[in-house]
Parts: sequence; C-alpha cells; structure tokens
Amino acid sequence: MKPVLAALAALVVLSACTEQDMCIYRNTQDLRAAESRIQELEGNVARGYAIHRTTEPYTYTGVCRDKDGKPYECTKTDFRTVEKPVSIDIADQRAQLAALRSQLPALQEKASLARSQCAQLYPE
Repeated sequence: MKPVLAALAALVVLSACTEQDMCIYRNTQDLRAAESRIQELEGNVARGYAIHRTTEPYTYTGVCRDKDGKPYECTKTDFRTVEKPVSIDIADQRAQLAALRSQLPALQEKASLARSQCAQLYPE
C-alpha cells in the first residue's frame, strides 16, 4: 500500500478508536512493522524474487463537462500501480528473515506489556 494511503487509512481507523485503542496502536507499531516485513521476506524467498511497485500516471481520452454541463472530449490523467519483478539475493533475504524472527519474541513481549499498561492507563 502506498505510504499516503496507509497513513490515511490509519487516520480513519484511529478516528473511531478509544484512547486505549490508540495507546495500543502506538505501542505495537514495531511489532506490526516486523510482522509485515517478515511476510514480505517470506514471499520474496518463496517466489525467488521481490516485487517492486511504482505508481505511474497515464492519460486517456474521456468526457468532461463545461460550466453549462455540456459534454466534450478531453484528456484525463489517472494513476496505476505497476509491479515489476526484481532479482534478490535469497541468502540475504533469508538472513534478514532469521534476524527478524529472532527479534519477534521480544517485540511480542513488549507489545503484550504495552497492551496491559494501556488498559491500566485508559480503562474502558
């Protein structure tokens, strides 16, 4: 997901959250990031390549309306996500994966402790 869209999605989700939920969200960010990276690395290793995503503009002919509402032909610009395979060093990806997996128990413990503290600070 594009960083801007991810940030907007997070804001929408957080706008309906309690103080406790926001506290937990803030304090479990490292765990979520590590889990996300682990999934990405596992996919890369399983495929044998990474996927690089870019957003590229493209133009097309569409229908626009003038100030009176009359349709006319015009050029419009939109965006699409393009995925390209990228070669990787599988040994390096596996090393990164192993390092993240070794950090996971500590991150899970930290997140568990944060959940408890958030529940005490902001009881529902």
